[in-house]
Amino acid sequence: MNNKTKNTDKGIKAFNTIYIFGIVFAGIKLIEYLQWTFQLIRKWNLPEEPFFSKVNLMNSDVEISITAYLIFAIAYIIVFGFIFLGLYQLNKTAKLFAEKNIFQKEVSSAFKRAGKSFLAFAFGTLIIDIAVLAWAQTSNRVIDLLSTELIVFIILGYLMYFLADIFREGITLKEENELTI
Repeated sequence: MNNKTKNTDKGIKAFNTIYIFGIVFAGIKLIEYLQWTFQLIRKWNLPEEPFFSKVNLMNSDVEISITAYLIFAIAYIIVFGFIFLGLYQLNKTAKLFAEKNIFQKEVSSAFKRAGKSFLAFAFGTLIIDIAVLAWAQTSNRVIDLLSTELIVFIILGYLMYFLADIFREGITLKEENELTI
């Protein structure tokens, strides 16, 4: 039994390390997005760095107003915040696991909320990129917007839903087991 506790603790410590890296990485990206947006607001001119959408408008003769760029940038920043919400929910489950509260409704709910957050980020950025494509009326294809990041967050979001269902089923089995004793 003691060996199982050590393995669980190692898993939680490993998750906490990955969680910290995720928060740092997402924080750095958010700071980059904010810097670009603040440069746009301050100078009311496009910054030297390309816009952070997957739509490449740098070497094209497409004209988008500064206001439209600002709206797309703010939408991106808002949608990017869903990564932090998803990571927060995953951290919540790790804390519940550390407390040995495994088959609880809170665990299932936290996984489901994390899944919703990751899917909101993935589909939100895709919708914003499609809106940028439509606004710019470029010849880029929507299929070009499918990036590894987008696919990973879609898979991660649906994986969280899957885990929520597994834990919900575990809760049901636990409750049935407690009734038979």
